Order: sequence, then structure tokens, then C-alpha cells
Amino acid sequence: MRRIRPPFTVHPPRVLYGLLAIALWCSLVFLEGASAGEVTAGVAFEPLELPRGVPLAGYSRRKGRPSHGEHDPVGVRALVMQDQDTTAALVSADLLIVDERLIEAIRRRLLEEGLPAPLVLLVAATHTHSGPGAYGRRFLEKLSLGHFDPQVFDAIARAVSRSIRLAYERRGPVRIAYRIGKTTNLVVNRVEPSGPVDDDVVVVALYRPQAREPFAALVGFAAHPTTLGAWNDQRSADYPGVVVREIERRMPGTTALFVTGAVGDQAPVASGDGFERAERLGLPLAQQAAALLEAPQPVSPHAVQAVQEHWALPPARVRLSRRIALPGWISRQLVDDEATLSLVAIGTTAFIGVPCDLAASLGHTLKAAARSRGFLPVIVGFTNDYIGYCVPEALYQSDAYEAMMAFNGPRAGELLVERLIDMLDKITVNE
Repeated sequence: MRRIRPPFTVHPPRVLYGLLAIALWCSLVFLEGASAGEVTAGVAFEPLELPRGVPLAGYSRRKGRPSHGEHDPVGVRALVMQDQDTTAALVSADLLIVDERLIEAIRRRLLEEGLPAPLVLLVAATHTHSGPGAYGRRFLEKLSLGHFDPQVFDAIARAVSRSIRLAYERRGPVRIAYRIGKTTNLVVNRVEPSGPVDDDVVVVALYRPQAREPFAALVGFAAHPTTLGAWNDQRSADYPGVVVREIERRMPGTTALFVTGAVGDQAPVASGDGFERAERLGLPLAQQAAALLEAPQPVSPHAVQAVQEHWALPPARVRLSRRIALPGWISRQLVDDEATLSLVAIGTTAFIGVPCDLAASLGHTLKAAARSRGFLPVIVGFTNDYIGYCVPEALYQSDAYEAMMAFNGPRAGELLVERLIDMLDKITVNE
């Protein structure tokens, strides 16, 4: 008689082999998922190799005079972040501003060199007022940058694209730490003595999986890099150069980057003579940034996300005084009609790129909105474009310099912040 085997008869060897096979399959699936979802990052520095005598940018009263050498290094620092879906490059360049023509030239070079498309670019100027000029074509740009020189433009585009390519080639697994602290007596509101002040110093550090020291450290602070006045005729990164120099000195093997936050109405507290002024601000700022990294507690980010939009600006309104504005057709010839807004998040850290001198109160609103959504914000000023000052409507109605440099009407600042907050809602928090 044929024996009927019960449906759930246990055969130890077969069960063991089956369990081993399932375990192996699960481990392979897990490892494949971890690799596919892994976040990598790399960093690089590239000096700016410029023609002799390039004019300095920042102060129109220099009148495009040739510079006389370099006091401290000016260059480009790139951080590339990537997951399986997104590749983003955050660049800190020792420049006064960047504009859309420079961005397009950089993007074109990178694609020709074979970097993946789409590539999200956040190319930010540190806003030093002692960096090279001669790379802007528009009339208003030439006032503060000097006459356009294609050699300077090409040198800047070449340095930025090379720094991004090198950072891309150096990618590896990454952990990230975000720290924030308050500074004391380093920044004031230059428009209203009792007005809003952004005295935060933010540090974002990136580590290899088993490393104790970061391979990259980004410092964010909101004070105009104007410790060096129009008297200076040597190329210099101003106090941001002191910050990155000191971070790298304290942490050998670390490449430091500096980004300028909402500086529209924020002035540095400077003292001393000559280049000592940059040292007296940069040294304590670097010291506090380094102290924040003494107990960093880095975590592994799970994703890189990016949102970038071309935003139509309110109608141009270039003013000569509070009540006198140029005709609309002239205003439109002088300034842009759109701007690029940028957002890149690596894990919970959100880099928010703004194309302007953003006032501190608007920066506070933007950071509060990011935190309420679970993000750790870093405002990156002067990113991918420059549209002048973005100020609150109340300040726009004054005769302040910052109000005269707001080229798109009384509500442009608030509208820009509202649009960036909408962009924050397009990404999710990845712990």
C-alpha cells in the first residue's frame, strides 16, 4: 500500500538547506538594497589661476583698477553628493557673485567631460569684496566687477568645473553631522541697530564610515565679507578665507568650505588695521566651528534629494530713490526677469540656495519653515544667479541702500521665501 505523506512532514536536512537558502537570499537582497541606496560624497579644492592685474570685485569706487597680487589664496571648493537617483554639486567660490551665464558655461564643460546628467548645481559665491572681477557682462555687474574679460570668465568656469569633476571622482561612502551654535559680537544689523541679527554659525561635517576626522567641513555664517575695504588692492577671500584656513590647519586632511547665509542687512564686527580685520573675525569664528565638531555624532544619510526651479520674478523696478523709478522698459534691460531657486537635502540636512542678498528676517522665516518640516537648514547665499537684495516690504519702503538695490518691487523678498517653502514641501525627511 502506498504511504501517504502528511503535507507538513519535517525532513531536518531539507529544512536546514531551505533555511540557509532563504537566509542567503535575504542577505543578498539586503546588501543589494544597501548598495543601491548608499549615499556617497567627495570634495576638492581648485585654485583660481587668473590673468595678472585682474580688477577686484565688490566696490564700484575702485573703478576697475588692476589688482596687485594675491594676499591669500582664492579658489573654488566643491562638494559632490550622490545616491542612486540624484547627483548634486555644492560649490563655494571666492567670488562676489555668480550669474546664469557662468552657470551655463560650467554645466556645458561638465557634460562635455562626461559627468552624469541631470547634474544639480549649487554654485555659490562667498561674496568676498576682494575677489576677482571682470567676469560679468551686464551693465550693473560691470559697476562692481569691472569690464568683462573673457580670459577671466573662462578661468573661473574652468576652475569650478574641474573642482566638481575631482570631487565626483573622489566619492565614497559618507556619514554626516550637523551642528549649530551662537556667536557673540561678530555680526550686527547694519540697517537698523536694533533690527534682526543672524548670529548662528552652522557646521556640516562629512566623514568616511570609520573615520574620526571629517574629510569635509562646511561652515555657514551670515555677515558680509567686507572686513577689507576698497583700500585693498590684493586678491583675498576676506574673513571666509581665514575660516577655511584655520579649519584645515586644525583638522589636517579636511577640506573646508564656507557659505554665506542671509547677509542682506548683516555687517561684520571688524576691528584692527589692514588684513588684521579679517583675522579678528575669522579666527574666533573658526575656533567656534571647530569646537562644535568635538562631539559631532555623525549619522549615515539615506538619500540625496534636489528641487530646482526657474522662478519668474515680479516686474523689474529699478529706483533712483524711494519715489523715483526708471521706466519699466529700461529697468527690464538692466536686471533679470527670472531666478534659479535651489534646494538639496542630504539626509535631514537641507542646503537652501538663494540668488540674492537675503535679509536676516527673511532668512529666519525660511529656516523656521525648514525646521518645522524636520530639516536642518543651511542657507547658501549668492547661488547660481544674482538678482540684488531681497528685503522685507517695510525695508523696501525706506531710502536705505539695501532698498535701492531691491530691483523687483516691494514683495519680491517675501514671494521668494514663500516659493522656497513650497519647494521644501516637495521633498521628504530621510532620517
